[in-house]
Amino acid sequence: MYRKLRRVWSHNDMNHIPEFRKLFPELNHISSEEMRDRWASLGIDFYTKEKAPVGILTRLSLPFAVIFALGMFVSMPFAFMVTGRWGYQVSKKGRAFNWLASVFGE
Repeated sequence: MYRKLRRVWSHNDMNHIPEFRKLFPELNHISSEEMRDRWASLGIDFYTKEKAPVGILTRLSLPFAVIFALGMFVSMPFAFMVTGRWGYQVSKKGRAFNWLASVFGE
């Protein structure tokens, strides 16, 4: 997940101020420069999500990912009968979910 993040440099921090004002109306009385100085003094950095290119092997595994996802969907009732929980736990199937997320563009 962290490989998709790109740090926003100091001159771009000002682009985030209007979004903060929408989320937190109580910040309207603080000027943009003062808000930027407060973030700098606290050491707060901003990151934007950057699209990462998908590798060729990941793209070639798309047919297998579709079959695997369908298999997981079909086997969900059987997993429910065994475990008593509907769905899959991400912690136990971490690699499989990461692979599916990378194939399907998450």
